[in-house]
Amino acid sequence: QVQDMATLRAELAQAQQEKARQEEKIAAYEEERHQLRWELRKLQGSQEQNKQEAHSLQERLQEMSSRAQHWQQLHWDSERALAMREEELVVCKVELAFLKEELSKATEQVQDRQRQHHSP
Repeated sequence: QVQDMATLRAELAQAQQEKARQEEKIAAYEEERHQLRWELRKLQGSQEQNKQEAHSLQERLQEMSSRAQHWQQLHWDSERALAMREEELVVCKVELAFLKEELSKATEQVQDRQRQHHSP
């Protein structure tokens, strides 16, 4: 019985040591689990922030594309208006040249008539 008691005590001590080792492992696993959970939350937050930033950048890109398209349309409209005005200017210059020529002819005719009237 004394030997059984000693054996039981030894087994109990061994079991308590094993229990202590297991508790240390469990505590280490719990700490690691806590750390991993914290890192996961951090990554999820970062991922959500990245999604929001990407969405914000996409909206900005769309707005800038719309603005660029608007300015491009205005530029094309201005180009067309300028081309039309240049055409009008050419027509006006042609008309002005024609009118100057007509005025010159008319002035010459008047001068010829005046000379004919004043000449004996």
